[in-house]
Amino acid sequence: MQRSFCLAGAASASLCAAAHAQPSSSSQDAPPQNASSQSAETWRGDVIVVEGRRIAPYGAEDAAVARIPVPLDEIPQSIQVLTPTLLREQELNTLSDALVNVSGVVPSQPSEIVLANPIVRGFEAEIYVDGLIGYGDTAVLDPASLVGVERIEVAKGPTSTLYGGGTGAPVGGLINIVTKTPGDEAFARVGLRAGSFATVAPNVDINIPLGDKAGFRLPAEYFRSDDFIDEVEIERITLNPSFGVALDDRTDALLRVGYNRVEQLEYVGLPAAVANLPDVDPFQFTSAPDAPDTVIENLTIHGSLIHRFNESVSATVQVRRFSNSFDEFSTSPFFAFLPLEGTSALQIRGQLPADVREWTADASVTAKFSTGALDHTLLAGVTYDDTNYQAASGFDFFQLLGPFDYVTQTPDLLFGDIPPLTNFLESDYKTLAGYVQDHIRIGDRISLMAGGRVSGYELVEIEGGQGTDETFTRFDPRIGATLEVIDGLSVFAGWSTGSRLSLFFAGADGAPPELETSRSLEGGVKFALKDLGLSGTLAGFEIVRDNVPTPDPTTFVTSIQTGEQRALGAEIDLVWEPSPQLSVLMTAAYTDSEVTEDTVIPAGDSVPRVPEYSGRLAARYRFVGALDGLGVGAGVTFASEADITLPNSFDSDAYAIFDVQASYRVGDYRIGVTVQNLADADYFTPYQYFNQAVVRPGAPRSAFVTLSAEF
Repeated sequence: MQRSFCLAGAASASLCAAAHAQPSSSSQDAPPQNASSQSAETWRGDVIVVEGRRIAPYGAEDAAVARIPVPLDEIPQSIQVLTPTLLREQELNTLSDALVNVSGVVPSQPSEIVLANPIVRGFEAEIYVDGLIGYGDTAVLDPASLVGVERIEVAKGPTSTLYGGGTGAPVGGLINIVTKTPGDEAFARVGLRAGSFATVAPNVDINIPLGDKAGFRLPAEYFRSDDFIDEVEIERITLNPSFGVALDDRTDALLRVGYNRVEQLEYVGLPAAVANLPDVDPFQFTSAPDAPDTVIENLTIHGSLIHRFNESVSATVQVRRFSNSFDEFSTSPFFAFLPLEGTSALQIRGQLPADVREWTADASVTAKFSTGALDHTLLAGVTYDDTNYQAASGFDFFQLLGPFDYVTQTPDLLFGDIPPLTNFLESDYKTLAGYVQDHIRIGDRISLMAGGRVSGYELVEIEGGQGTDETFTRFDPRIGATLEVIDGLSVFAGWSTGSRLSLFFAGADGAPPELETSRSLEGGVKFALKDLGLSGTLAGFEIVRDNVPTPDPTTFVTSIQTGEQRALGAEIDLVWEPSPQLSVLMTAAYTDSEVTEDTVIPAGDSVPRVPEYSGRLAARYRFVGALDGLGVGAGVTFASEADITLPNSFDSDAYAIFDVQASYRVGDYRIGVTVQNLADADYFTPYQYFNQAVVRPGAPRSAFVTLSAEF
């Protein structure tokens, strides 16, 4: 029996089988077999054979995030998948690096972890791993490294019908990270990445079949870098072991463990008001260099069980324990009360420790059946989540540091003693939800989808906060349709709503917070034109959010819940592959995201961090014949300026940055080279730090080499 284990992200045996049909990602580039049967990989959304070549696409025909065994071109929603081949050929190493390949996504930078989530279609999105959330209010579940990641899936618009937990369900979109699991072939790959900023990152990926019914896999990486910001050193450890076993011919069990630890000196940004002055070093460290490192640690233990009753009915049960801790230290200006004086600012030292402990369980049944001329794919299930959040803070407002001059970088700041903790917060969030969704195929060309989710939310502030003890009940529906106009060309439209808890906020006179809600409308065209080698999506959308939590511009480290925000726009996500040798990725987004109603923020202000125009163009060419094994690629990523804060004050820079890659494979050995920001463009991007008007410089030109060997 040959078997690989993918059930944790798939809601049915059929979708799991579809994932099994994809070529193995156990090697960084599949080694040549012989002159007439060589493995080549492209970016298209299917698996084909051309002149003895096995083609593993950059696109995908289905996605675990859809939770049903239905092709993506029949799902009335824009969903993009970054496959193992794309991640490998672009030499991508972090979630932030990878997400630039999806339209309308603003990645959070690695130094923004625990400060800001990635943005999808103008609003913050939650990060899921293998279909389950990890807390959700901040990006603490960022995987830190892609060594254990099989693929990345981005579902745009509210997805509350199928997902929830932690602080609630996504209202703007979600990013699902699918991790690697055991396969049926034994291998061991060792690798090393090294290059600019004294980067050194050894890694391994070991797969061990245990008989014909079980297997073990261990991807792991150690990363160390000096970063391009002065004084900053980064150290990361990532471990992703998994064990799978076939209990019988119909039942699979899978245990996945994820552990990562990030330690780095925290960077607080450069004030936008001085960033572009000619004598200001954009890469200077702007606070006390002797501050303790900020440490982030994540541990997930995820168990899954899938049972196939027959070819049409299957059940999946998933249970996860997620633990997170972060200890944050820094010295930072506070411009609301201590504004810049010329090019200098006083700074406050502080610490912010926090811990998250979360239990999540999801059980679902998928059934395929027919009623007359209608073919149904029915999904029904329940979700339970219990999250405990504990945090504290300590700021020394009486012994200010500085003033620090951003031109002369004097005096050198000293952190001094760690200030005592003075504010404590503990909250419990519980979610119990039931959901059902029916995908109905009518004939060969029409599909309908309808579903809904009833969620019960409970928010209890045990210590600190406003003393909230509230329960909420919410129904979030979803409807949509697709029509295949001709083979490989479909039009689609969908509407859905979303809801989630709003944390640490209170209304007027200390009234309890309300649920944050959203509604989304989208429509467009999907391509799966195999003869032309064209796949992807063109989409237009509108998302409206109510009861939005907004950083309070007058109070330190707090927010208020008020108003309405709206995002509308258009997106392009296309892959064109005229031959197995050439792949071209094209993405572009127009996003108009703004405050439409508010009691504090001026209506018409733009939502921070969201550029109006953004996109990416990337290409890869794989040589054959005498140069077989050689691949070269290039890309350009662009974005217009974006506002930094609410209320709007400063804009970041527009930019276009170029990257190039090359790799060569000989047998079981591979070397890859990548150069980022080839033209060494100078630019600043928005940086989230206590809702202050600060920016971060873009990374300068850098080069990296990756070496790997497989046994």
